[in-house]
Amino acid sequence: MAIAAAGWQRLFRIVPRTIWQIRLISTRNIPSKALPTITRCPNIAAESSSKDLDMDHESDQQFSLHWTGATPKTVLLIKKANDKKVDSALTSISRWLHKEYPQINIVLEPPVFRQFHKDLPFVCTIPPGAHSEYSRVVDFVVTLGGDGTFLHVSSLFQKKAPPIIPFSMGTLGFLLPFNVSDFQEQLRRVIEGSAKLLPRMRLMYSKYKADGALDENGLLNITNEACIHRGTYPHLTTISCYLNEHLLTTSVGDGIIVGTPTGSTAYSLSAGGPIVHPLVSSMIVSPVCPRSLSFRPLMLPSSSTVKLQVHKQSRGRATAYIDGRDCGELLQGECIEIKKSPYPLMCVNRDDMAAGWALDINQLLKFNRTFSYPHETLFGDHGPNSGE
Repeated sequence: MAIAAAGWQRLFRIVPRTIWQIRLISTRNIPSKALPTITRCPNIAAESSSKDLDMDHESDQQFSLHWTGATPKTVLLIKKANDKKVDSALTSISRWLHKEYPQINIVLEPPVFRQFHKDLPFVCTIPPGAHSEYSRVVDFVVTLGGDGTFLHVSSLFQKKAPPIIPFSMGTLGFLLPFNVSDFQEQLRRVIEGSAKLLPRMRLMYSKYKADGALDENGLLNITNEACIHRGTYPHLTTISCYLNEHLLTTSVGDGIIVGTPTGSTAYSLSAGGPIVHPLVSSMIVSPVCPRSLSFRPLMLPSSSTVKLQVHKQSRGRATAYIDGRDCGELLQGECIEIKKSPYPLMCVNRDDMAAGWALDINQLLKFNRTFSYPHETLFGDHGPNSGE
């Protein structure tokens, strides 16, 4: 009995502290997010709040961000995994935010929280499995990493997403306009409501069985592309492509990509697709290694509905991918359907977007770079006639 009593005493000493700690670090006690006012930039006269944006036109124009009545209350920090420089940047940003804006709650994803909560005791995270908390409390998102880190945010917000400010700390970073060394200035602009927003169109993806039944995953919003690809199967796959329920073509090859303007510089570009400015509201259809010389990439109106179906007589099966993630096998007769999503990603952007986009495609993608440059010889800076 003495042993049992001692055990109960230890239990009651531990439990209150554990409950107190959970309450302290959970987002449950954080109030719901502030509602921003998102206004079209001056060259379009119409203005609307974030509640009633005209979704038919919001992917072809920049916007301005303002906060309605109050400053933002909560920020979500998303980081690239297994990178010491990113870890250091997250620590610096968190401490700066806590010092300069102590009223703002800093939220981390659960695995990141477990890594940093000892060094950053003021951060919090969502309760286990409560992903809806992100949509309830997060006013804006900061990403630290590459384009993949940015795409991860899209998967966390399947409907309306808060403004996203991306800092480039990855390999390429074509979607990320800001250097992390400027984080103080850029975060002040967001918090004080003077930032410009670029709406990045998303697609709505659905997968259907051969009998027309919707797949158990339901509707998903994606940022870059949806793709049917033969994957590891040795045979080419036969895919029928429908545009607004009309058969467009039947392709024999490795696969077909349906992408957004944002995704035009991703997998579609490697497959020979066009580079599309992010303000051009459109969809891209790009074949992957077709058994044809005449199947060229297409640009379609963003109002289109595209269906990709594995042909019933296809020799090979296929796999569906969205933003690089495996979404399962497609058997003969099964299909995916892609249309424009009503929930774009509103991304903090440079004030002069045209100059920034031109700079990015030249510096990052080496756009139209020839084999030799005006300041170089045919063999580079140290050619055979350079004296070395």
